[in-house]
Amino acid sequence: MALFVDGSACTIDDMTDQDAGLLAVALNTGINVTTKIRLAQEEIATDLLLWLNKPKAAMLLPWTPSLHADQIVVTPELKRWETMHALALVYRDAYFSELVDRYQAKWQEFNQCSADAREGFIALGLPLVNDPVHQAMPPILGTIAGPQSGGTFYAAVSWVNAAGQSGAASVASSLAVSDGNLMTVSAMAPPANAVGFNVYAGSTLAGLLLQNTVALAVGTTFSYVPGAGVGSELAGEGQKPEFRRPMARLLLRG
Repeated sequence: MALFVDGSACTIDDMTDQDAGLLAVALNTGINVTTKIRLAQEEIATDLLLWLNKPKAAMLLPWTPSLHADQIVVTPELKRWETMHALALVYRDAYFSELVDRYQAKWQEFNQCSADAREGFIALGLPLVNDPVHQAMPPILGTIAGPQSGGTFYAAVSWVNAAGQSGAASVASSLAVSDGNLMTVSAMAPPANAVGFNVYAGSTLAGLLLQNTVALAVGTTFSYVPGAGVGSELAGEGQKPEFRRPMARLLLRG
């Protein structure tokens, strides 16, 4: 799963899954839904940071070292909290913009859903990893001469840490390759803890398959040969939680 600091956990599609009329409301009231998603993440981040920054003496728990925001992993519970909170922000603004009762009812409904999702997240504990691997930037693509047919190809990359854990795959880059050439893939701006990277490539965005059996060395360039993938593994969402810290009685209420 992606790290919380990698970007918004929810998407507009996640929000419309919960409320089919969302986009029509946003259009009628001039609300930028993407902005509300960003604000929801920022407000949740503030909530989580209040817990992480609690003095250790007040926590009465003997763990070390200190925990950091980039160790938090997005889980389904955290994604639901962010989705419901973003919906509540949309309908709050819609109500104050138009003073329509149905918008107020939706605001109250999603505000309660957000509170319920938050409580469910807290009950499970804060999901964390020991050595967080940040999402990679989109790769730089190029070409070299090679005995292959051309086409339009896509590639994404993910960084790998010393424990062999892969971060979330990057947004894919694309390139039109002429006949008699191969696409090359270069991963850029490695994080300090990266010992290598993975390449996922294919001729469709939905079919980016892992291309390497072992992590590629940082700074190297990979040459993609269509049809030569190493298996059926698709571009991944990143690390899974390695441990959880209890949050009850520690997280300040909003």
